[in-house]
Amino acid sequence: MAVYFDHRVEAPDSSGEAILISWHSSVCVLAVGSVNASTGGCVDVYLQQGEHVELCHVERGFSPSLLQWHPTKPLLAVGWETGETMLLSHPSGEHTPLPNNTHTACITVLEWSSNGNRLVTGDQAGVMVVWKVDARGKLQGSPLIKHDYSKPLTCCIFRPPPPTEDVAMLARAAVSGDESALDMFNWKKSNKGAVFALGTQEGLAFYISTADGSVYSVDEQARSVPLLSVESAVQKMWYSKRRAVLAVVTDSLLLSQFSLGPEGIAQEISKVKLSGRGGQHADIVWTEHGLLINASGEQHIRLWDVELDDHYALTLDESLGFEKGELLNCVSFCTSKQVLAAGTSRGRVALWHMVTVSDQKGDAKIHWKLQTPAEVEGNISQLQWGSSSHLLAVCSSSCVVILSEHVMCSHYSQQMAAVQLTPTQLSLANFNTNTHITFHTDTHIRAVQVTKDMVAVWNGKYITVYEPSGQTLHSTGSFQCESPALAVHEENIYTVEPNRVQIRTPQGTVKQLLVFSEAEGNPTLLSVCGSYLAVGTDTCHIRVFDLTRREAKAMGVTKNLSELIPDLGALRSVKCNASGSQLSILITQVNGRPDNKVYFYDIELDTLSYFDFFTGRPESSLAQSEDSQRSQCEGELAARCPVSQFWDENEPRLFVCETVSLNSDLHSSSLSQTEKGDVLVVTFFVTQEHGLLLQDSQPKPASLLSLLALDTPYYYYICKLLFRRGGLVLPDLGEDGEQVVSTPTTTPQVPSSPQMVVRRALRDFVGLESCEKQTRDAMLNFSFYLTIGDMDEAFKAIKLIKRQGS
Repeated sequence: MAVYFDHRVEAPDSSGEAILISWHSSVCVLAVGSVNASTGGCVDVYLQQGEHVELCHVERGFSPSLLQWHPTKPLLAVGWETGETMLLSHPSGEHTPLPNNTHTACITVLEWSSNGNRLVTGDQAGVMVVWKVDARGKLQGSPLIKHDYSKPLTCCIFRPPPPTEDVAMLARAAVSGDESALDMFNWKKSNKGAVFALGTQEGLAFYISTADGSVYSVDEQARSVPLLSVESAVQKMWYSKRRAVLAVVTDSLLLSQFSLGPEGIAQEISKVKLSGRGGQHADIVWTEHGLLINASGEQHIRLWDVELDDHYALTLDESLGFEKGELLNCVSFCTSKQVLAAGTSRGRVALWHMVTVSDQKGDAKIHWKLQTPAEVEGNISQLQWGSSSHLLAVCSSSCVVILSEHVMCSHYSQQMAAVQLTPTQLSLANFNTNTHITFHTDTHIRAVQVTKDMVAVWNGKYITVYEPSGQTLHSTGSFQCESPALAVHEENIYTVEPNRVQIRTPQGTVKQLLVFSEAEGNPTLLSVCGSYLAVGTDTCHIRVFDLTRREAKAMGVTKNLSELIPDLGALRSVKCNASGSQLSILITQVNGRPDNKVYFYDIELDTLSYFDFFTGRPESSLAQSEDSQRSQCEGELAARCPVSQFWDENEPRLFVCETVSLNSDLHSSSLSQTEKGDVLVVTFFVTQEHGLLLQDSQPKPASLLSLLALDTPYYYYICKLLFRRGGLVLPDLGEDGEQVVSTPTTTPQVPSSPQMVVRRALRDFVGLESCEKQTRDAMLNFSFYLTIGDMDEAFKAIKLIKRQGS
């Protein structure tokens, strides 16, 4: 489950009300334009947590009208309502004004070419200017062209460049005797445009529109010719490279599509009046696949698939915390996450996840899953996703807030469980004492680790250590640390830095370094089970350390999984068992998709095996000898993907993982959000002699969010948080873990001591949950021997079991 941390920008006192926001496409910097009724306007630049870059502050006695970042350099083009235009450089704050009197009216167009070698500026009076910018981001003398269209300019888009030939492949073909390739290569060498043909091509042709509905085509030599005309002012344009089609939307929401021939002739192929409120209040975005999304202050968002000629609407849901009559003002779409964000009149950010699902005929259907909203102050007027897909800037009537997405963190160890409730709030459960408390921290929580005597919280910059004391916690130490990975064991805290793991005291003192070579890479994953530490690196190396001694000692050698696993892209999760003898690994493939296998590395034998959830079978059939068991395995577990994994806290043979169906919208959207359906919890015995043995598989209870740990005789699950109108409430869980319907609360806060973690007995321990260790061990042996089919040993084990209360 994800939570959005809100970072309010640290705006100067003189900044006034924000009216413009703009993220850089590759650098995590946000530009904000604002206006103060008494002093004029200003432009400021902020970092991803809202920190103000003091040198990048520009004030004028008038309002900024447009902001546009250079596509690659931290260089901001700023247009003002008087026509002044400048380039502002981050982080130096150096600003270069365009020559005086270039524009004398409000700037309405600022557009960079794809590589940033050209900048188009245009104004309310109809003056368009094309500038050349060098590799350092400096303007090159006078403009390439200045043209007066005598009508206000409304928008501009560059036409994408044509695909380039692979010059290296062309050269190899020419050398090998391919005459056509040789001719092509010689032509390209002699052609005047070779600088574009042989290098990285950049589209320098663009389309620019005016308020009377005219669209002009401007070629690479900056020659402008009329292209087409529509009934009213052009509000948005979009070019489909695949179809060579230019789509135009007017202020009155008339959508026209034009095919563009090689001679620059535009032919209208369709025209449709889009429903909805047009005018200045409409906010329109295009996705790369031609989906037009419009928010215009109504209670729904309208979507048009330009290529399929299909349209539909998205509405809010009061059961998720939205209010009746709430209006949707603005939209922004994140291509990499396939998430649509919309800002409302009541200060909420609605988030829809786009999921593509194939029906029985194989046709792809798009579904939109509405999420629980994030909330800010005021009426939201603008939204924009940042260069990092987890950042969303929100501009409202009250403030500018940067929302940073974070998966809620949790951890279990030694009968202690911690689950994040809000950006600054933890639910802590001690199952030894059967107590639950809610703990508020002073900072945002980005990671948490617990033991029976310690709670360590990391906020991205500092680690703070707390010690439980009855119903409260008190801080015992805090130290600066920017480690992206964190683990704890007894009195030690494990953090990482390039090429090594640091073993620290609770006060931050480094006691020992676990060094990795440059080839072994930088540690990125840490996990402790029992008294063993598993480490995974960014070069896909793994290693286990024994923590039972005064100093940590490496077990075996550092293993390079890239040599063993084809198409290995990155490590997703690395866990070791309670004896440190086995490592389990989840990976991401080179193509970025999660692998359907869970891998097991035996440290002593130096062997790698796996269970393939796509086929529902282990690597070798020897691991599941009985035909009936093999059929059960293949039937229940096929066409699935593992999303999380855990070893038993004390039993080194017992392993569990959560899996989702490959056909579910969960798999196609986000593997980290196991609150969405079709989750199967699969338990294995893992041994050297018998390999992988399926012990049990069962659906995750619908009322529970995700698996947190396995500690025989229990599975430990995180409860779902329910969002209802008026606040955040916990489900009322019955004895079987199913949700009990209760009256909605009107208190907009988390309950004082929510029970966020519940236990569910393993199949063979139902009725034996309170048994002592001897009985528990005997029951585990019975379950193991029953799984491998050794009935003699199973009966021997069952004789040792004494049922509680008998």
